[in-house]
Amino acid sequence: MSEKMSLWYENPANKWEEALPVGNGRMGAMVTGGVNREVIYLNEDSIWSGGPANRINKDARKYLGEIRRLIREGKIQEAEKLSLMALSGTPNSERSYEPAGELIIDFEGSSEFKKYRRELDLETGIASVSYEAGGCRYNRELLASYPDQIICYHLAADGGKLNFTCRLDRCHHRLDRVWGEGDEIGFEVATGTGIPFAVRLKARVSGGSVDTIGEHLIVKDAAEAELFIDIQTHFYNADWIFAGKENIARVIKRTREELLEAHKTEYLEKFGALSFELGDDKAKERRTKATDKRLSDFRKGKKDPDLFALYFQYGRYLLFSSSRGKCLPANLQGIWNASLTPPWDSKFTININTEMNYWLAESGNLSDCHMPYFQLLRRVCENGKKTAEEMYGCSGSVAHHNTDVFADTAPQDHYIPASFWVMGEAWMATHIWEHYLYTGDKKFLSENIGVMVQCVDFFDDFLIENDKGELVTSPSVSPENVYIMKDGTRGCLCEGATMDIEILMELLGNFLSACKVLEQDKNEANLCEGGVEKLITAKEKATKILDKLPGIKVGKHGQIQEWMEDYDEQEPGHRHISHLYGVYPGNSISYEKTPELMKAAKVTLERRLAHGGGHTGWSRAWIIGLWTHFLEGEKVYKNLEALLSKTTFVNLMDNHPYGAGAVFQIDGNLGASAAMLEMLVQCRDGYVKLLPALPKAFSEGRVSGVCLRGGLELSMEWKDMTVTAFEIKRREGVAFDQDEITVDVNGEKQRLKL
Repeated sequence: MSEKMSLWYENPANKWEEALPVGNGRMGAMVTGGVNREVIYLNEDSIWSGGPANRINKDARKYLGEIRRLIREGKIQEAEKLSLMALSGTPNSERSYEPAGELIIDFEGSSEFKKYRRELDLETGIASVSYEAGGCRYNRELLASYPDQIICYHLAADGGKLNFTCRLDRCHHRLDRVWGEGDEIGFEVATGTGIPFAVRLKARVSGGSVDTIGEHLIVKDAAEAELFIDIQTHFYNADWIFAGKENIARVIKRTREELLEAHKTEYLEKFGALSFELGDDKAKERRTKATDKRLSDFRKGKKDPDLFALYFQYGRYLLFSSSRGKCLPANLQGIWNASLTPPWDSKFTININTEMNYWLAESGNLSDCHMPYFQLLRRVCENGKKTAEEMYGCSGSVAHHNTDVFADTAPQDHYIPASFWVMGEAWMATHIWEHYLYTGDKKFLSENIGVMVQCVDFFDDFLIENDKGELVTSPSVSPENVYIMKDGTRGCLCEGATMDIEILMELLGNFLSACKVLEQDKNEANLCEGGVEKLITAKEKATKILDKLPGIKVGKHGQIQEWMEDYDEQEPGHRHISHLYGVYPGNSISYEKTPELMKAAKVTLERRLAHGGGHTGWSRAWIIGLWTHFLEGEKVYKNLEALLSKTTFVNLMDNHPYGAGAVFQIDGNLGASAAMLEMLVQCRDGYVKLLPALPKAFSEGRVSGVCLRGGLELSMEWKDMTVTAFEIKRREGVAFDQDEITVDVNGEKQRLKL
């Protein structure tokens, strides 16, 4: 019996949504594993349509006051009509993420095959295909190497020979130049509106021969073949052609063993830092059954706790494979996209989706994977300064609900429920303090607190007083919901949506805490953008804003109000649960600090679900995280069950409703994995609580390498819903002064020396 934690199947993938993903942060591939024809879909994270553009509406600042007046007077439809014309980006859409292309391999030989296995080994990050045909055993292994920045595909024939042709294509789309010479083929896309790039493939064979005819590469009578795939773009290299040649020339000098060892060593050291098991040893016996059959059995009612452990680690794998090193952060599809016109352009949606992608990074022991997110945030902040000034006449920096490869900050779409929302950069910036809480990295804090300062400066200028003298955002929306006024008018634009208040409470509170840390280290404080004086000024602004923010209100149903007025909702089961941000991932609402608001928040979630909420994967993942903080283990399981039953493809990727079908969206996977850690341990409000929301279905298990705030790391075992052993220790290289911590174990609090 194989004990490996892997996804495996007894047949090739029939479509992209059944293929298996590999990635090294910047480059990715989807392996279909065909016998006669193999199609491998290729991606590189900086291949996007178009170029940078100034999309700021020249009339925004001119009409801002009028829009605010109309909202204040309750003339919502007039305000929204004017906003569509005066605030929308020009053009209204940002750029879209595009695929690099496809590798198509046609094999000679028998079409009859047996003993087929297609597998993604989460312990090595290698996708493999094996089968028998014509008396020969064929084996293939594909990996995306981070150390060597190359995709390697190794093919071998045991008892026979390899004979195949292959070529590169790109969705039957125009290619500017195609080449084939000796042992290499490739293409270049250098003109048009997108980012120029080149894809090249070089072959190395053992025995037999390799040659090219036209754009085809032909391998004959080989015992083994290695295909090295390189993708280079103008985004990262001014001379992308030279960069590709140089990388291929370097890699081809290394043996397969050297490449494999470098990949496995890096993968195991970083991804292997956290282990997670659910159920006893008998639960692992299900690993002998193909993953699609396990999923089918589960949907028929068979319990399979180990499947959830696999799903959890798969979420970590997807983040690790789409966000590490010098690369862009994970977009709506991570890096895996086969369409030139992907849903929602496969951008960075920053009214929850991009942030949700990184809820897992710190607790899931993948802190380095967070770095591409912060690299994008700094570019967003720089561009947002111009948007703040030209759109709103404000200092500081602002971004709306989407951004792209160029860190665009102007409003996206003609879509009232989402477009005119100024909290995108602010929400992103809350991750700065979160990263510090896990790592204790003062240098990181000093280098990034400038983003928080820019957010403070913007809101100090942008916020206006309501009729009660409170500071509110205007215009704003509660993403992406619609309210109903007493006269039946439906609207989206408002003053001071509840989520805005909660994000500001989080951001400003984080900023003041960060200032306190840096004030204790003058050297670090002086490294901040603008120096100590800038921090002092921003502190005063942040304190003033916090003092004048409206309180969170409870409405007529006993729920948290989504808006300042107690409106009814057009869609009570809406996928967004924006006004519960303060519960999770925020920290402003909790049983310890605000028990009455927690009670109202729970009513809010129950009402959402009673009206059909949670019908998308990412929304369900958020719901799971919320139930962990309401300490409702059985409801955690019920929603995890719904996630795997209703919104998961057979390759365990999250599926999102789209038209008549569904598409892959990565946030459901990553958000659910983050929530599963929240059911095991929560570290908030000054103490650690073990097994706060454990379902009975997971009554036995073990975990190690879970990271906690305060620079700590947890290992734990439990049985019969009871912690039987645990260890909390300082993480190596993390410098916090904490000597002891309060831990809630099996319902009893104890002080633990570190």
